[in-house]
Amino acid sequence: MSHLSAILFVLLAGTAWAASGTAAQHFYTQSDRIPVELTQVRLFLSSAMFFLLSWWTGSLRRGMRFVRRDPRILVQLAVFGVLGIMFVQYSYFEGIAAGDAAATTVITYTSPAMMILYLALRHRRLPTAVEAGTVIVAVAGVFLLVTGGNFGRLSVPMACIAWSLVSAIAFVFAMIYPLRLLHLFDRFFLLAVCMLIGGIALLPVTHVILDVGSFFTAKTWMDLVIIIGLGTVVAFFAFNVGLRWLNPEETAITATIEPVASVLFAWLIFDTHFGMVQVVGIVLVIAAILAPNLLKKWGKA
Repeated sequence: MSHLSAILFVLLAGTAWAASGTAAQHFYTQSDRIPVELTQVRLFLSSAMFFLLSWWTGSLRRGMRFVRRDPRILVQLAVFGVLGIMFVQYSYFEGIAAGDAAATTVITYTSPAMMILYLALRHRRLPTAVEAGTVIVAVAGVFLLVTGGNFGRLSVPMACIAWSLVSAIAFVFAMIYPLRLLHLFDRFFLLAVCMLIGGIALLPVTHVILDVGSFFTAKTWMDLVIIIGLGTVVAFFAFNVGLRWLNPEETAITATIEPVASVLFAWLIFDTHFGMVQVVGIVLVIAAILAPNLLKKWGKA
């Protein structure tokens, strides 16, 4: 595969994830379903599709064989399924329901800055100048986005800010925790099993999956196709294909299309308008993601 093709696959993934958030926002305007119900339906149906992909690639048999050899690995799969998969998606959907997809996506993308702080604390060291600058710029960007320059009020609902930050924290966990699991299992098998576990974990809260047909109404079926088909299966598949041919810095840089696309979709579909100060905030968050990776890339050049 050419380098350009790999970049296009990652761009497709980022755009699909952005479309998924926008579709979730539209879904809430057409349905009285709550985020926990949408999360469960997405997890169960996406899990089924990933099991098919896992079977198609031959990783299903290998993964099941390993689990039978070492059943204790199920504990790690359960932890990742609940905290690294289910909770990331649930908190993200709660953020969208409380505010909108664009603000939720941009705030959630402060996760790289949170990762920097976590690693500095874990290794008991001070952040480098670039790392400190990244955190400051990301925080400043979110501050401008949520206040719109008026420090006496919030232009984004507090619930949206809170759930988006929770989603960002959960996403940091999802990037750190499964490193060993990613060495043991194919990504499709891992996603299939962990999404299934995440869906099962929500059964004490909701049994909506038993009446999944009621989700697909004339007004919502397209949203669900985008959320589950495009925003989950196609996005993860495209991202994994691109990841095989790009280095981490290139992947991170290319994936910043998601907050950009999310803001663009909000403007095109919902006629959402951002003030100049909010636009500056969005640009700062994107810059905080891009700058460290660009510096690493140029440093290796």
